[in-house]
Amino acid sequence: MNNKFYITTPIYYVNEKPHVGGAYTTIAADVLARFHRMKGDQVFFLTGTDEHGEKIAISAEANHKTPKEWCDENSAKYEEAWDVLKISHDNFIRTTDSKHEKTVVKVLEQLFKKKLIYPGTYQGLYCIDCERYYTPKELVDGKCPFHHHDLVTLSEDCYFFKLSAFQDILLKLISSNEFLIEPQERKNEILGFLKSEKLEDLAVSRKKVKWGIEFPFDKEQTIYVWVDALFNYLSGIDWDGDIKKLPKFWPPEVQLIGKDILRFHAVMWPALLLALELPLPKKLFAHGFFTVNGQKMSKSLGTGVNPEELAVTFGADSLRWLLLSLFPFGQDGDLSESRLYDKYNSDLSNGLGNLVRRVLTLAQDGSEFASSKIINVEFKEKIDSVWQKYEKALDGLHFETAIAQINDLIFFCDKYINQEEPWKLSKTDPDKLKNVLYNLLESLRHLSCLTWPFMPDKSNLILESLGILSQEHKKNLSEIKKFGEEKFEKVSQGKVLFPKIESVE
Repeated sequence: MNNKFYITTPIYYVNEKPHVGGAYTTIAADVLARFHRMKGDQVFFLTGTDEHGEKIAISAEANHKTPKEWCDENSAKYEEAWDVLKISHDNFIRTTDSKHEKTVVKVLEQLFKKKLIYPGTYQGLYCIDCERYYTPKELVDGKCPFHHHDLVTLSEDCYFFKLSAFQDILLKLISSNEFLIEPQERKNEILGFLKSEKLEDLAVSRKKVKWGIEFPFDKEQTIYVWVDALFNYLSGIDWDGDIKKLPKFWPPEVQLIGKDILRFHAVMWPALLLALELPLPKKLFAHGFFTVNGQKMSKSLGTGVNPEELAVTFGADSLRWLLLSLFPFGQDGDLSESRLYDKYNSDLSNGLGNLVRRVLTLAQDGSEFASSKIINVEFKEKIDSVWQKYEKALDGLHFETAIAQINDLIFFCDKYINQEEPWKLSKTDPDKLKNVLYNLLESLRHLSCLTWPFMPDKSNLILESLGILSQEHKKNLSEIKKFGEEKFEKVSQGKVLFPKIESVE
């Protein structure tokens, strides 16, 4: 029986344009989704947009639109960007979807019945950009830790969720890895917070924010945007709020987020699920931040990066590869234009692209290799080792390690060509030439499959050149990994996969 694999990204804030940070998370999730489909798993991949809150209403008014019109326009930009980047999501949820809104209302009603929501008055420091309250200890130099501006003091009647009741159980579940947070430094960060700070009850409604889901017990209130947003992970897989009837894909195997929203997902989110007596996600993974040429990404500083523009320069497939190979997933890293050009030319143009061109040029007529299957044992052992390390890397979300394994196989093939000198064998040993080229063609097939999750279109072009595209798409990973069973009867030169790109200074 196939395993279920449910993976989520955060839903992206509709007031902001798609940027490379969000693209990074979404591409990583897409690679995992494609990898698990290749393994034969039943996959559900969810992403979408977060569309309620005060700031959206303010922006809509400034642009002479209704909040819904503003959300429709900006949500479409995310869908377009994800199409450009070859994102294969199974659902793109919007928090303005009526089905989602009904689910969130039903959730609040159940928490109220459990006496976990109660009325009160909140006074505190509020960041409009984050749409959340901060305690004085959380501020940096008295300002918002993420937006670096002053906060406003708000006092309003609202409803509270008894978040404080879940401190001990959260500490236990996170410490024991029953609720797994990765990488380790993010787990340590949350444990440090829970051990040093007393959780305060969470305000789950706003009286002065009209653009939101109406609170079920008080029509003058709307549901706090973060509570609304978090339940997309359930409504997005067709949950209607009935705690006795969970969707088949729940809980997620992996929830990918950026570390800026770690506390919402590592404290508030599991507490809400525990309150509803629902299973927790199996793994929460928070990746690091990008800097751009050593500077923090910022629209005001001109260091924001549009992923669609990068896709125009490098191609969508190449960009997917480049972003996930720059530095270890989970750590902070720098995105520099020169580094992207260098890595594109070394890994792809001079690496994979050059190898494919070399082998296909040597194998102009593939029909003569169809019956030649004397397997090079060293080749088979190498490819078996690469697959083993590649799978382990992707299971552990070590994308850069999986890519390094692909590059290692490319280097191995280039070395094999240089050692065997097939251009000489046509005259000195035609039988050996057939064997050498068969092993190289079979290696290209494996490379095309190894690159599938990262570069789906380029992978298909390699398979087309090998004349086996339709057959390969019918296989799953256990069949794909076998070495030496393929026939190559219609090998063609194909297009140049990765033309060299010169950096524009």
